Amino acid sequence: MKRLFLFSLIMVMSFMTAACTSKPTVELVHVSAEIVKDKSVSGQTGIMDGNKVMKYVTPTVLSYKILVKNTSNQKIGDSKKPVRFKLAPSDELISVVTETVGSNVLDFEKMNGGYTGNGEILSNGTAEYSLFYELGTDEDLGSYQQIPLLPSKEKMDELQNKKFDAVLILTVGEEEIARFDLRTYATGLPPDIHQKVEKELGTKFVVPVLDHFQVKLAEMMYPPLVNNEVIGDRRVAVIVYTDQKGPLIELTNEQKEQLEKKQRRKFYYGEYEGKPLIRMEISNEKNSLFDAKLQQIEGVEVEYSFKEVESGNYGVYAFQLERSSYFIIFQISDRFTDKDAVEFIRRILTNHK
Repeated sequence: MKRLFLFSLIMVMSFMTAACTSKPTVELVHVSAEIVKDKSVSGQTGIMDGNKVMKYVTPTVLSYKILVKNTSNQKIGDSKKPVRFKLAPSDELISVVTETVGSNVLDFEKMNGGYTGNGEILSNGTAEYSLFYELGTDEDLGSYQQIPLLPSKEKMDELQNKKFDAVLILTVGEEEIARFDLRTYATGLPPDIHQKVEKELGTKFVVPVLDHFQVKLAEMMYPPLVNNEVIGDRRVAVIVYTDQKGPLIELTNEQKEQLEKKQRRKFYYGEYEGKPLIRMEISNEKNSLFDAKLQQIEGVEVEYSFKEVESGNYGVYAFQLERSSYFIIFQISDRFTDKDAVEFIRRILTNHK
């Protein structure tokens, strides 16, 4: 009996030790990366003439904004050992930056820019981290060119395409607690989620990446059940974008069962908080708009119409591809225009080729 008690005590102590020393779990909720000229992001640089500031210039910067969530039941970081973050660019991104602006401005140790972040993350709380790297200026300052001029648009486009080629590393003291490959965000959805939804739909589709927008939801809608029989074979992948992606909306097991069994829906990504601004449905059956106009985009006939309702103005677009059809609703505003909607569709079509 003493041996059994001693063995049980050792097991309990081992479990408690493991629970106390287990690595906290952190979820990457959102990351954005954009090349901007914005005083509120980077501040301004004084152009000096001797000891006097001759002019203030707003540099163009590569800016990252990151939101992480502590999903463990313990606080992460404190005043003695705060949470630190670092962006580790890939060799390819470093090469593109060096070729584009003339030097490796992404060197985190030299920090040619600025950063802010939370030193601690409460249990089930979120933390924000932001950083920017100065790339140069579009202003020709002549003999006072103390900030390098930006290169051509083509060179900047190369950097735009590679901006997510980096890994986010979080540490507390000497311990690394998490790392995230930001390239998963360059496809709109994490690759593993994208592949699962494609498999369920039975065809490939494109989820464009949009500056200032993030995917808040990816779900599948399945054919209805009537008298325990599946009616038809129509499956729809639904992708929803927002401009302010918040924390994950937690569902109970009962709610999940309600979704899957009664509503015939299954969430694969999200749902995260945020106002839905773009809703894209990709179906294995054809869709068509009633009383719509037509236009050609990348050689594909696209139906479209505009609706004005109490909640705002909307552009509705539909087009068919070989094995799928797209039905997309955009909320149209000064920030996202009908031209942006056409460009969004163009990116889908060019990536399908």
